[in-house]
Amino acid sequence: MKQLSGTDNLFLAQETGNQRAHVAGLGIYDQSTAPGGKVRFKDVLEFFTSRLDKSAIFRRRRARAPFDLDRPYWIDEKDIDIEYHGHHIALPRPATGGS
Repeated sequence: MKQLSGTDNLFLAQETGNQRAHVAGLGIYDQSTAPGGKVRFKDVLEFFTSRLDKSAIFRRRRARAPFDLDRPYWIDEKDIDIEYHGHHIALPRPATGGS
């Protein structure tokens, strides 16, 4: 268990239902360079699942202090729902990726 830093806590405190202050990532996968010429979302999720043990930060969740008398804590989570964190969004056809 590790307490959130003041900065992490500030970012979380500033978030609202429609305004996020955390970081997101974007992955662009080129099927032409993938084994077999296909990139399946299931394979991407399996890759991330296989890497969860590489850093403790990937296996943490926030826990509030009793009565919110202190900053929240990061606690280890054993069951990570990777599908909750990964989302597949594709460009509509005829997306070419070119300019």
